[in-house]
Formats: sequence, structure tokens, C-alpha cells
Amino acid sequence: MTRLSIIIPIYKVEDYVERCLSSLLNQNLDHDQYEIICINDGSPDRSGEIVKNLMKSFSNIHIIEQENKGVSIARNNGIDIATGKYLLFIDPDDFIEANTLQRVLDKADKMDCQVSFLGFTVISECGQVIEQRFYEKLKDRLCRGIEAYPLSRSNDRRDPDRIWAVLFRRDFFEHHKLRYLAGVPYLEDGELIARILCVADRCIFDGRPFYLRTIRKGSATISSLFYSERAINGFLKSATNLADFKKNPLLKQEQKDFLNQAICKFVVLYITSSLVPFGFKKLKKAKARLNKAGLRKLDLTSVDLEYRILGHLYNFSVVLLIIYQFVLFRLHHICKISRFRLKKVLRTKPKDC
Repeated sequence: MTRLSIIIPIYKVEDYVERCLSSLLNQNLDHDQYEIICINDGSPDRSGEIVKNLMKSFSNIHIIEQENKGVSIARNNGIDIATGKYLLFIDPDDFIEANTLQRVLDKADKMDCQVSFLGFTVISECGQVIEQRFYEKLKDRLCRGIEAYPLSRSNDRRDPDRIWAVLFRRDFFEHHKLRYLAGVPYLEDGELIARILCVADRCIFDGRPFYLRTIRKGSATISSLFYSERAINGFLKSATNLADFKKNPLLKQEQKDFLNQAICKFVVLYITSSLVPFGFKKLKKAKARLNKAGLRKLDLTSVDLEYRILGHLYNFSVVLLIIYQFVLFRLHHICKISRFRLKKVLRTKPKDC
């Protein structure tokens, strides 16, 4: 039986993909127990060729060729052909610790969980450790998804709504028809993970190192994609889809309240990102699209303080929301410059008398 399906979207990662795949093969788990599904998303470099060369030596590596359709469609295509009991999504510029797959799978089996949050280390391209989170204090905790969300983040805004470093039961995905939303090229994980954790009943935390996340220049999360029209439309699609998902009569009120956070986030992102390329003249049109989608007023029940403030401003006036965001940005920029100048002064050696 295939215990695990690892899904990797491939696009312009020829400098990283071999490291990623090598880490997945350097495991104390028989290769016939897990499959590595690589989806070549029309990559114009040697990424696909590198994968195919490894396939000659390792029968558990598979590749799907598709035209460039984006990471969401790539991952969905991987899910559709997966046969493993569990799903693990890995970005090709990331990798995992040696001999860890057996451990995380055994614990997931023992706890009979649907979602398992795995420990991770964030590193720079040169290997410098930026952040670590292993969930040691939560390693024996079993909880619902709506409880796991704040626990996994530890109230840390820097921790994104992510799909990486998380293990999922495939039958759980199939039962709830969980797939990425097409047409969302930026922050696509946030929309899906909100739906996943809304319906998950059994979530655990591994408590030990597993995933190594690489922060590099040129990756989608730090590119100008945020202000593209595709990304802006994706924010609207995400907010609308979550609002529709919230209408499911089978959901309890606490589950519906949980979705308010993600809905508010995507509405705020839609408004604020629209301003940069389009200007104030387009804000009226943006607000009209939100009104048409049933998002005239946001329900802010269970939304955290930061987004609750933004949500109240949105409910009152989108212009007020923009002004507030602009003031915060300017204050942050001024403080950043002040900190830089202070550090420069402290580093300056006194002149000789």
C-alpha cells in the first residue's frame, strides 16, 4: 500500500529541485511505500529534465507535463492522481530532514489524524537560519481545525497561511472535495487552508524538526505579483468562495465564525492592492464588485484585533481604510529608517582626539 503521495509543482527551479528530491529519497522508508509526483508547469528551464534523469534510478518519482497554468492547478492535478493514504505538499526550492518521513507517518497513523502540523526551519539561500518552529509543547495535543489554526501560528503574523510543512489524509480531502481554487495566483494557500481547518476534526502537532523552507529572491511570495491584476482578482475570488463556503448548512456557527478571519483578510487585500496600480478612481468599482458578491458588510465575529480594526474601517468607508493603511505604512517606513540610522550611529567608531 502506498502510504504517502508527495506533490511538487515545478517551475523555474533548476537550481533547487535536485536538492529537494534528494532529501525526499534520503529516508528510512522503503521507496515502494511512497510516491513523489512532480508537476512540470511548463517550466522553460532544465527543471523537468533533472526530474526525468532521477526517474531513471528511482521508480517512485513520477512527472506530469502541463502547460503553464500556475501552482494551484499543478497541485490539483497532483492530488487527482495521488494514491497515498496521506498527502504532503512541498515546494521545489524547499527540502526535508533526512529519515523523518517514517516518523511523521507513524505518528499520524497512531493519532488517526486528518491534519498534522510538522516542525519547520526557515533559512536563507545561503543556509542561515531565520526562524524555527517545532511545536514541542503541542506534541501531544489533539484538536479541531478551528483550534489548531491559532495554535499553529502562535499569534505570529509572520507565519503565513500555508500548506507546506503540513501532512493531510487524502480521504479527508476527497470526502470534503478540497482542492485549490483556480485563478488565485498569490496567497492561494490561505483560501484552501481556511476551508481545510474549518471542517477538520482531528489535528495534531509533530513536535520535531522536519521541513526546511528556503526564502529566496524571485519566489512568488516576495515578487511584484501581489500588485498584478491577476492577484487582485484572485483576492476577490478567494473572499467570494469562502463566503459561499460559509453558507453550507452543515457547518456549525463556530465554524462559520472561524471563516470570517480569512474572508476579512482577502477583502482587505483586494481593496488595498487595487489602489496601487489603479488609483482611487477604481476603488468605487472595486467596492461595487464586493457588494455584488455579497460582501458589502463584513461579519467580524472571531476576527483578531488587527483585522477587526481593518474590517470596521471597511464597513464604514473604503477610503478610510486606505487612509489608515497609508498612515500605518508611512509610520512603519519612518520607524524603519530611524532604526537604520540609529544602528549606523552605534556602529560608527569615534574619531581620534
